[in-house]
Amino acid sequence: MSMEDYIAARKEGIKQLHALESRGQDPYLPVLAELVPKLNQMAQVPLGLVQIGLDQIEGTATKGRTTAFARGFLPLLEQDSEFATKWSILYDGIVEDGLRQPIVALEYYNRFYIVEGNKRVSVMRRLDAVNIEANVTRVLPEAEDSERYRVYQEFLSFYADTKLNFIVFSREGSYERLYKLIGKTPGEKWTPEDLFDFQSCFYRFQQAYAARLGGEIPMSACDALLIYLEVFGYNNSVEKTPNEFEQDIEHIRSEFVVAAANKPAALLSQPTEAKPGFLQSVWHKPPQTVRCAFLYNRSPQDSGWSYWHELGRKALEDTFGSRVETVCRECVAQEDAQEVIERFIEDGYDVIFAASPVFLDACIRQCAIHPNAKILNCSVLASYHNVRSYYLRVYEAKFILGAIAASLSETDEIGYIADYPIYGTPTSINAFALGAQMVNPRAQIVLEWSTLPGHSPEAALAARGVHIISSRDISAPHLESRAFGLYHEQDGVISNLAMPVWGWGKLYEGIVRSILTGAWNDEGEHNADRAMNYYMGMSTDAIDLICSQRLPVRTRRLVDLLHERIRAGAFLPFVGPIADQSGQIRVEADVALTPQEIIRMDYLADNIVGRIPSMDELNDVAKGLVSLQGIRAATKE
Repeated sequence: MSMEDYIAARKEGIKQLHALESRGQDPYLPVLAELVPKLNQMAQVPLGLVQIGLDQIEGTATKGRTTAFARGFLPLLEQDSEFATKWSILYDGIVEDGLRQPIVALEYYNRFYIVEGNKRVSVMRRLDAVNIEANVTRVLPEAEDSERYRVYQEFLSFYADTKLNFIVFSREGSYERLYKLIGKTPGEKWTPEDLFDFQSCFYRFQQAYAARLGGEIPMSACDALLIYLEVFGYNNSVEKTPNEFEQDIEHIRSEFVVAAANKPAALLSQPTEAKPGFLQSVWHKPPQTVRCAFLYNRSPQDSGWSYWHELGRKALEDTFGSRVETVCRECVAQEDAQEVIERFIEDGYDVIFAASPVFLDACIRQCAIHPNAKILNCSVLASYHNVRSYYLRVYEAKFILGAIAASLSETDEIGYIADYPIYGTPTSINAFALGAQMVNPRAQIVLEWSTLPGHSPEAALAARGVHIISSRDISAPHLESRAFGLYHEQDGVISNLAMPVWGWGKLYEGIVRSILTGAWNDEGEHNADRAMNYYMGMSTDAIDLICSQRLPVRTRRLVDLLHERIRAGAFLPFVGPIADQSGQIRVEADVALTPQEIIRMDYLADNIVGRIPSMDELNDVAKGLVSLQGIRAATKE
């Protein structure tokens, strides 16, 4: 019987050999000594006896009898050879008594190369085994500036905490995401119970993922696990059966497709409006009315952010009249958002606008439960297909504000008070700085943060003699302070100069119109392998400016000119050369940044004095939001 297995395995090996040769690929096992010429000079760390996955075994450590196997350790030598006889005897022994002697292997970048035991690996693979015991020595790679090396360094830290070698990610930052998702801290040793629960959960997920999407999506089970846990949560997944995992995986299939494609999000400058047609009216008949629900994390009376969204909701009603019904829930806590969204869906609302980034997790989980629901979250850089995100190009207005500030400032220093160090914030700060620099090449933007405990940004700016300041964009009705927008402050007297206008109504109108005309589904089908973000600006009147009548005539003419040119798309604020604070050129001369590059800015321009604070410097309110959309790289002065 064992010789019959050898013959069958050799037949597969020869078939694979010919297929690889026909494609011009090396058909034999990779050899580590050839892949890494300096192998014998590199640092090595003995790991002792370790269970390793057979799918993690890449090849052999040295040349040896490499040509006896095709890739995958499929045998190639004739069936009457001594090699075939030994393979068959080994096969019988393992079937009867199990594998008694561990193999010997080198580990390099978490792939394994066999020093001793090639036939044992070949037989165990033929028997569809999952793991094999090995005496392993780790070969530490030389330092290099590559994502591969950085990911491996993250793995080494994870291995030190867990001794798990089968969790292998392809992208930088993935181990950090995993720690956060399961509620662990890097450097914390996992207990036997922690390890048992996690391994059991992973193996059941891996089984379900292979059964449902195996071979369909080019993404490993490890990378897919992160997406799954972000949607469903770790604590909710520990006890799930493979069948439950399969059902969940099917619900979020599109999220795996988007993540595997790794394409930048589709940034729509405005929602699409479909043209009516016969086929559309038959197969995709659009609704006659739309019921819209809004979630605010704070009251519009207390929060300028919620106030301007509420104005957008009311503008929606004014625009569409009886064709649109809206309702809002104020002061929704982050932990209650999922239940509120569920209730809206049960009540038959067609589209749900969650008007804060803190609701993103709730939106994702509800979309997994209700894949046909239309749920949108107000945030930037959301990378989910089922949850569309939306935001405004406020940086266009910030550029003009910077120009106004530089034209009015009596000194070269201008103040800027920022709040949350999340994606989108450096974009606004840099746009303001570049606008100021255009008018005054010597302009310096003094950056302060309002979310640092015990720190008064206004007092810090006053101590420097800075009187022209850009602060929060939006004021709530009950707030008496006039310290918003761009203003002049001296001796406690504030004179407002200009402020951005966030026209959420224009964005909401565009989205609802796309639903009423049937274009919503077309947008989703056209962008099936990428996330979708609505990102509207001055060209749609979603962002505008209000300027004081006290502005000098020539300043107002400059404002009108910039406003007209930006609105028409004839002037782009982010065109090089642009250097960061270290002097590094981030944008070459005459090169314009793409919208994706603009959103992902994580550095500050060279005429900014200040830095982006780290997470541990922020107050508790800021930490909650920054944990969702914070900037990884801290920018130094």
